[in-house]
Amino acid sequence: MFWGKNEQMELAQLRAKLLFYYHKIEKGLCMPGQHRLFALEVVPQIIHMMNSWKKSNFSVNDPIYQGALNSLQAYLTHLENQKLDPENKILPTVYSFLSNQCYFGDTADTPMLIEKEQLINSVSFSSLHHMYLARRSVRNFESKPVSQEILRHAVAAAQLSPSACNRQPCKVVAVSDESLRASLLAHQNGNTGFGHMAPLLLVVTANADHFFGAIERNQPYIDGGLFAMSLLYALEVHGLATCCLNWCVTPKTDSVVHQLLNLPKSHKIIMFIAVGYPHQQTKVPRSHRKALIDVLSFK
Repeated sequence: MFWGKNEQMELAQLRAKLLFYYHKIEKGLCMPGQHRLFALEVVPQIIHMMNSWKKSNFSVNDPIYQGALNSLQAYLTHLENQKLDPENKILPTVYSFLSNQCYFGDTADTPMLIEKEQLINSVSFSSLHHMYLARRSVRNFESKPVSQEILRHAVAAAQLSPSACNRQPCKVVAVSDESLRASLLAHQNGNTGFGHMAPLLLVVTANADHFFGAIERNQPYIDGGLFAMSLLYALEVHGLATCCLNWCVTPKTDSVVHQLLNLPKSHKIIMFIAVGYPHQQTKVPRSHRKALIDVLSFK
């Protein structure tokens, strides 16, 4: 959890740092109140990172690089329209950089900001609550395999989960190989009697390299939990059953599983998720919840 020089960063880490900084522009463009000149220190850092990106020969067609370009263009347009930089403190720098850039893919014509009202909410609370009630931990699966296409849809939906400064540190390793699944489950404490029945095992991770220091030491697990919950619901609406398998293990066990999956040390394992189609005779616990008064308070 340390960000060194841009030129020495691997792609994943530079992506995270660039996201961290250009998200400051995104937030600044959405702030309420009187318009003002902002990001005078942030923009040069973004440009420096993007120059380092190109020097490292990383693809400029990457969605994150293109997103940074999109944010700088939106920033420039905002400053021009609102006449916020009459002394040209930052506009010439942005002009000069953008004049030598190219836009690719979908982000070229994608507006940086949209009105919240445009995000039409067609899901009623009733239907959402029904999904919450329907999602249960299942421990009895059919042998029917899970298609990669469904998994792609579910993970793409989970990518919309919030993360600190939109750094998106989470990844999923999908394990369908029976032998590897058995090896992984042998190191997890809580799948006895049913784990072997799930045709698919997901390993959710969060990359600690996406965070800049020890004060963010808990953030990979927070972001990972948010991502995993979104993934569970996305799998649920595709008719799949899931069971979260916690990763409460010793460092030695954690290291063994990292080796089995060839995971970098920085990729923190958040949890395993057993996935499959529920057996027709499946029963699930009623799982009573605490009284609301024990959970919610008002100040």
